[in-house]
Amino acid sequence: MINVQGQGEFWLVDLGSSNGTYLNSRRVGQPCRLTDGDRIEISSFSFVFRQKKASANPDTDRTTEKTIQDIRSMNCWLMVADLEDSTQYLKSLPAEQVPRATGRWLSTCKHIVEDHQGTINKFLGDGFFAYWLDREQTADVVARALRAFLRLLVSRDAPRFRAVLHYGKVFVGGEGSLGEESLMGAEVNFVFRMEKLAAHLAVPCLLSESVQDRLKQLVPVQEHGRHPVQSFEGEFPFYTIQEQTGAGS
Repeated sequence: MINVQGQGEFWLVDLGSSNGTYLNSRRVGQPCRLTDGDRIEISSFSFVFRQKKASANPDTDRTTEKTIQDIRSMNCWLMVADLEDSTQYLKSLPAEQVPRATGRWLSTCKHIVEDHQGTINKFLGDGFFAYWLDREQTADVVARALRAFLRLLVSRDAPRFRAVLHYGKVFVGGEGSLGEESLMGAEVNFVFRMEKLAAHLAVPCLLSESVQDRLKQLVPVQEHGRHPVQSFEGEFPFYTIQEQTGAGS
């Protein structure tokens, strides 16, 4: 799959194929950003990726005005998931199994997100950034998606990973469909910092207070104390999912 990420970024992702995908003669084990002239090999087929350089637009004022008008704010559910100790995990596998293991995990996560009406905005090498627009009944859908991820967390067939979930107002802008646009703002930065905090706390699933407020009637949560978040002032309350819900429906 070639995934559009932001304006002018194209990433090659192998979702666990048996025979592999090769980029410039090297097997793809993680999502890779493509550049002009890259050679992609799939089975006996060879493709060359072409990307023209963006031409300078002399009408700067009009372009800036259009960009500002295109940017809008909306409430979103934000998720970042990342393989836990990915370097050590990948070293523990036979070399030929590494691309398949990571690719199939990404494929499973992609299906969970999309089957529950979400969108993967970016692949991040060892993980992904996904979102759900806040509409009527979205909390129920996100709760079902979260339970699906919890089942995957306790599955013996899946690698160990972390998932964090936050809710807040983001700025959306860019070109193309929503899945190709950029999500910006403090809440986006916050959820990425949350992932770093979850790694520090060794917590497989971490929820922000805004998520707890909206999901506490749908999934059993428990407090995990107040913690500082890098680049944000003060301490914030965080929550985890009660362990017994991991294998639940």
